[in-house]
Amino acid sequence: MRMQDIRNMIRKTAAALLASLAAAGCMEFSDIAESMDDMRVVARIGVVAHPEIGASGSEGRLQKALLYFQARKVDSIVVIGNLTKDGYLNQYRKLAGVWDKVFANPIKGTDRNPPRRICVLGPRDLVNYKESFARELEGTLGEGGEFDVNGFKFRAQCARPAAAADGGATIPVVFSDGKNALTDELCFYPRESAAVNAGSLSGVVLREGYEPVKEAASSSQGLLLSAYSDKVVVSRLDFTQKAPLDKDEAARIKAKRMPYAEKVADDWVIPLAKGVAATPLPAKSPSFWDDTRLIVTRGTANGVTVFKVMWPPVLAKFTGERAFSYEVEALLCAADRGDGAAIKRIYVLSPRFHLSEDRDNSPVFCNFYETDFPSGARVRFAVTPVSSTGAHGARIVSEEYCVQR
Repeated sequence: MRMQDIRNMIRKTAAALLASLAAAGCMEFSDIAESMDDMRVVARIGVVAHPEIGASGSEGRLQKALLYFQARKVDSIVVIGNLTKDGYLNQYRKLAGVWDKVFANPIKGTDRNPPRRICVLGPRDLVNYKESFARELEGTLGEGGEFDVNGFKFRAQCARPAAAADGGATIPVVFSDGKNALTDELCFYPRESAAVNAGSLSGVVLREGYEPVKEAASSSQGLLLSAYSDKVVVSRLDFTQKAPLDKDEAARIKAKRMPYAEKVADDWVIPLAKGVAATPLPAKSPSFWDDTRLIVTRGTANGVTVFKVMWPPVLAKFTGERAFSYEVEALLCAADRGDGAAIKRIYVLSPRFHLSEDRDNSPVFCNFYETDFPSGARVRFAVTPVSSTGAHGARIVSEEYCVQR
């Protein structure tokens, strides 16, 4: 009998047993589904980037991610640079210390050994790096390379990979060329190289050209890769939340004493069939509710009068597609009271754009200084929701306001 036939027989027998336990009330159906899915997974990999050990709070952030991966029984964990804040030996030793604290011994109650550690050096790691430091982190791939997990080949590196020559899925690649937000669909490159940007454990840096131009420090994100016989499922996770918003789910996790990580968006899927391109990401246009109105108020900032424009976030659970950003325009009204040309255009993100949409419930806003407009001018403000893949929805326009300076 072939090994594959033996595995299939074992899975069918286990599935029948789990179904019997569920029918008898011995297990929750959610636990049944999770257990059956676990049987189909051939390899499971945890991925984090930018732990930056040596920075404030860095060891705690890494430890929480490792505890979650331990609970999910991953086979390997990939840590992509910057591993350290400055590349000093004591920082590498601290990273190894966090790992040992979580994985020093086989997992209690099982015969499983700790997962394999795979580390990729980043630019900061190389500043003060010496070859001897690698001995502190067994499993270092240098600046990137291929690795094997239960027969599946993967690659890890810092830089974004080049496009695949045949246009189809190749070896899945995890990389990190910046502190991206995992809500950004542009971090997934299925048609180019089956590559996924790994996010960041130490905050998110906004895309260039967006306001407010600052780092979203309240973020600690990573990936869980589940490899099946025909695909790799990529789950996007945030480790900053202590419990889910749903009280029943929170109670279930607390009862199991499970570390918690929250999905920030739907899973990505990388097919493994040679030459078969991944399904294109949807290009749906986000849209406001029909009765959504802009709220415009006047205030003062730095001694100058400002127009503060506010609106509710556009979320998929209400409108079918979540907005990643918003294009905001100030329109100079023409003599016939129509909307004239935009005299200023800015791009803004909601305060919690990098988290799951259930937590992205705060109003979005931006400010325009009166000094941006001609004295006595009449202006309107327009807001257009934009998906992370660039699809524009219909804009909404405010009432007319007069510049009083």
